Amino acid sequence: MNPNKVEFYDAVQRAQNGDRESMFQLINAFQPIIQQMRHQVRPQDRDDLSQTIVEGLIIKIMNYKLEHVPTYSEFCDQLLFKAE
Repeated sequence: MNPNKVEFYDAVQRAQNGDRESMFQLINAFQPIIQQMRHQVRPQDRDDLSQTIVEGLIIKIMNYKLEHVPTYSEFCDQLLFKAE
């Protein structure tokens, strides 16, 4: 099994159980994507966009069903293109 899948699975499980450090680690894993998206909007909107993305990420992590563990790319697609 791919160690990254195990690490993400474990981090999501811990975050869902209230481990703030795991939540911060997951959010940090998505920082490159967040930074890319920030540069697609006006400078005055970048902080708001970052906050909205992080909020959406937290909601997705907390509500994610761990029965199906996606790859990093699948999770990013779900986060970015199927936001609720």
